[in-house]
Parts: sequence; structure tokens; C-alpha cells
Amino acid sequence: MNITLVTARPIDFLQAEFNHRFGYSVGLHLWQAGGFNFFRCFLETGPGRPSKKELKRFTEEVAEIVAAFIVKRWEAVLLEGMLLNQYEGLDDGAVEEICRRARVILDQGENSCLQLQQREESITARIREYFQENTWLNIDGFVRFRLPDYLMELEQALEEAVDEYLMEKEYDEFIRLLRYFVDAQEPRVEKVHVVLSPGGGFQLYDGENRNLSGEYLEGFVVDMADSDLNYEDLLISALITIAPRQVVLHAADKGRHHNTISTIKSVFGERLIHCSGCSRCLQPLQKR
Repeated sequence: MNITLVTARPIDFLQAEFNHRFGYSVGLHLWQAGGFNFFRCFLETGPGRPSKKELKRFTEEVAEIVAAFIVKRWEAVLLEGMLLNQYEGLDDGAVEEICRRARVILDQGENSCLQLQQREESITARIREYFQENTWLNIDGFVRFRLPDYLMELEQALEEAVDEYLMEKEYDEFIRLLRYFVDAQEPRVEKVHVVLSPGGGFQLYDGENRNLSGEYLEGFVVDMADSDLNYEDLLISALITIAPRQVVLHAADKGRHHNTISTIKSVFGERLIHCSGCSRCLQPLQKR
């Protein structure tokens, strides 16, 4: 029995996998024609005919090798091709980064069917079924016409990666704009203490321990437990307006305020100091 594989892609991976799995028990005949690579493989069983068990195992192994070839060697090319067909004006760096994110989404998604091993197993099953009636496989055509669900999974991961990438780019542009505003203004206060409470609110104090919240927030006492206001936006707006030379951050629960702290750090950079623990840090805990 022999199986012939056809692909426009390089076949070094296929050849290496066959040699690794079968050694000299499988014969290979390789040639090129019309821009395609042909890869014929057949069992070397000596004078006798291979048993049904040997043939079954042979086709199963070939199916596994082809599935690995699709997922491990061709998937990145498929993602890049889909991306370039759908989006114009992307530079090489953006293409590489978006495709990298898409592969991370595919391999680490919450849905286990997106993981690499299970993608390979699903494709292997399709190829085994195909080999029940065929001994000639055009891999490129098989992917395009026999694996629509697989291609859809790639497209969905790619769309998510693009959205993630664009949101991050927009965030970076926003942060650069805020940095410009901060650097262009004269500081209204030399030092501002930002006290973040576990309940989601905050208070601002100057270096003399005077409360600045009323002055720069028009009398609003921000407490997310009793308000629909976005305290992070208000806090950043107030700090941009004050443009202090130094921001001292007090937060008993830094994990809860991770996003807020990250934004402040991105805007103020070296101006930001994290308090290691003082009465301001502990006071919100005592008020619970």
C-alpha cells in the first residue's frame, strides 16, 4: 500500500517526521511538478503482504504526521494569509505581533478544543476518515475544503487578536497624550498623596496633608459603592489637572486597584512613588 501526499508547502517537516517514526520500514519517493511537492510513502514489508493491522497503523501514523504538519508548520502561514487578506496597511511588526497573539489565544484559550493537541487530534480523525476511501491527499485542498470549522477557529482567534492589538495601540496613544499634557503643564502642587480605598474610592492630599479632592473634583466625594461614576477616570483627570512633580500612592490592596495603578504609572513614570506602608495606607482598612 502507498499513500501520496501533495502540497505547495515545503515538505522537510513531513520527511523528518516519517524518518523519525518509521525509519527504514517505510519507503519514500519525493518529486516536484507544476509548483507542487509530491510525497509518496509506502510500507517496506519484504516479500509478504502487510497485514490489516499493519496497514491500519500505517494510515493512522500518516494521518497524525499530516495533522502535525498542518498545525505546527502551516498554521502560522494560514493566520498570516488570513490577516493580510482582511486588513491593509499593516507593517511586518504588526503582522508578526497579531499572529503571535492569535496563536496564544488558540493554545491557551478557555475552550479546550482550541488547544494545539486537540486541534491535531481533530484533524487526524478527519484525515483517517478520508484515507478509508482514498490514497491520494492534496493537503492544501483538504485544509481549504474539508476543514471549514478549523479555519473558522483560526479566524475567530485572529479577530480577537486584532481587537486586542488595536485596543492596546489606542491605549498607548492615549497614555502618550496624557504624558504630553502632564509634561506641558506647570505643577499646581509639588506633591500629591493618592489614597485608594478598598471600597473603590480615593482621596487626594497635598504635602501638607490638606484634602484636595473637593477643590479638584468640584466637591464630589468619590465612592464607587454609592455612585456610578468611573473613579479611575476622575482620578486620572484630577492628577492631570494638578500635574504634581511627585505622586505618592497609598493602597492597602494593590491587587484590587491594579488597572488604576498601572495607568498612573504609565502616565507619571518616575514621578510615581509607592508608599511601603503608613497610617494613610492602613486607615481605609480600619473603616471597613
